[in-house]
Amino acid sequence: MPSKMSLFNKELLLQISRSTGWISIVYFIGLLFLLPIRILLTYSDEEYMRVMQKPENLFHFNFEFQIGLTVIIPVILAVFLFRFLHVKQATDLMHSLPLKRDKIFYHYLLAGMVFLIIPIVLITLILHVMNAVFDLHLIYSVSDIYYWAGTTLVILLLLYAAAVWIATLTGISAVQAVLAYIFLLFPAGFMLLLFYNLKILLFGFPSEYFLSKQIERLSPITFAARLNEKQFHWSDAGIFMGLSVILYGLALLFYRKRNLETASEAIAFPKLRCVFKYGAAFCTMLLGGSYFNQVSNSSFGWTLFGYVLGGAAGYFLAEMVLQKSWRVFTRVKGLLVFLAIIALLAIGTQTLGIYENRIPDQEEIMNVEFTDSPSNYFMGDSWESTYAKPAPLKNSKTVLNIIKLHEQILKDKHINQSKKPTDGNFFFKYKLKNGHSVIREYRVNMKLYEDLYQPIYESREYKLANNQLFKVDESNIKTINILPHGPSGKSVSLKDPNDIKEAIALLKQDILEETYEEHHYYQYRGSNFELNLGTDRFISIEMSPNYRKIMEWLKQKNLADQALVTADDISSILVTKGDYADKDYDLVKKEVEESGNVLKITDKDQIQEALNQAGTGNDQEYTAVFCYNSGQYYDVWSFDEAHVPDFIKEHFK
Repeated sequence: MPSKMSLFNKELLLQISRSTGWISIVYFIGLLFLLPIRILLTYSDEEYMRVMQKPENLFHFNFEFQIGLTVIIPVILAVFLFRFLHVKQATDLMHSLPLKRDKIFYHYLLAGMVFLIIPIVLITLILHVMNAVFDLHLIYSVSDIYYWAGTTLVILLLLYAAAVWIATLTGISAVQAVLAYIFLLFPAGFMLLLFYNLKILLFGFPSEYFLSKQIERLSPITFAARLNEKQFHWSDAGIFMGLSVILYGLALLFYRKRNLETASEAIAFPKLRCVFKYGAAFCTMLLGGSYFNQVSNSSFGWTLFGYVLGGAAGYFLAEMVLQKSWRVFTRVKGLLVFLAIIALLAIGTQTLGIYENRIPDQEEIMNVEFTDSPSNYFMGDSWESTYAKPAPLKNSKTVLNIIKLHEQILKDKHINQSKKPTDGNFFFKYKLKNGHSVIREYRVNMKLYEDLYQPIYESREYKLANNQLFKVDESNIKTINILPHGPSGKSVSLKDPNDIKEAIALLKQDILEETYEEHHYYQYRGSNFELNLGTDRFISIEMSPNYRKIMEWLKQKNLADQALVTADDISSILVTKGDYADKDYDLVKKEVEESGNVLKITDKDQIQEALNQAGTGNDQEYTAVFCYNSGQYYDVWSFDEAHVPDFIKEHFK
């Protein structure tokens, strides 16, 4: 009589359940406390329920603990499930059973998936029952339940797939756990290190620009860490599920090829050991260089030391793992070859300068996005980026001026890379007619480029492209709030559509008429002109003291005293000759008081005149400490010879 072979082996499944099923139980209990019980506690608080707003999704409940379990449980489960690959006796026993390799693999793989799915299904059912019995629609809806369950499952299965694949690559369970997390974090971490180091090696490399392109999406762990801020879309689910299938396929392939004798080996496949060793050396080299570059204020010597130290540390640590011994320091041949190759690549890159010296010809350029505030590019896909990101510049004269500025920055490369203080940033994004882009970012000493930057800044096209005010549809503005600088507690709120329209029109005129000198002298000391666009969306624009038209309009409306810092808000001003801009802000007042020659101003008319003339530029002739009436708050501003009031100039003659 022919024997019948069952698709599943009951004894093997029972053995798997006894050894690892407890992880599924722990996960269920954890989720039970984090979601259903936590929601019931919220529901029982009547006072809180009256004022609470419906959470965006169920991840908002104990989010950190939810994500902690999501990241830890699948990896730990894979470690315990596939431990039979890493213990020689267990490996021999398992593969002596009358079962094919593929069948053994599927039993363990599917058992783990079931252990992950069951807790999610049970919590989903409990949330359903709670929603129906207690009418919890103010806290979550049925669609919220499925969004949470689907998102969590997709991420769990991807992390599990990665940990299972790593299990087939190694012969040590501890190494499996460590390598699993390294692998899961590797794409995001490696790109972070790579871009930072390219910024060190290549003058003008826009690392922050590339890092702002949602680099957290490269790793499922960093992606999961932002689920309370960003939505998980169908496209994300499709990518994650596709990656899971690929990893499961790779795990099966490597399991079939794996030699049973490799149990207890750090890397089960000899050909991958070099990849592991030199990959570890390369990554730690980047980490060492980044660290020493940061803490040494970009010192070339210390950065080079960091690269060598990091590369050597990673190389020897990898050797220790592979050899399972600390006696590896005589194996230096491979390290020397590795460092020599890296050095040749770095020297070749610096010597050729192909990347650094690339400035497109004007005939190649379709348009240029140029700004002195690169951070506007680092907002991702947020609504703020719609207004903050500069618009392309196309005027031939403006583009030519930008090219001239870029050329001068390259000529001053060694000056800008020195330890001298740098106080400005320039960002260039050339869109070429062939569809390509040339993107550069520079940290520079602004004083070196004022003559070249001035005609660009004062051009109408540049201001329209870079100032957020010109990108706002006036019909979307609900109110305008004007908040004075400092702790005065005053404010002005414009709600009438006609007032809003007039104020916006006048502010636009003032911005278009502002010179570069005025912008540089008065920046960072104006009132906050806040546009309320509704649904918690606000755009803030600085209303500089030199904006004459809007200031006159506020006076006509009798709003100036509430919209601006006035003499009535200031108790006194301490003025001394000299520049304290580079001093620690908290110590400036003390140093000014102890300077030996201080003018103390208490007359209200003189205070008002000083307020009208004070600026914030560096390297000015006079430093002034403006002391407010309220508390110990004060501002440190300055005067140059062109703006200092006559009574101050007379005092210091």
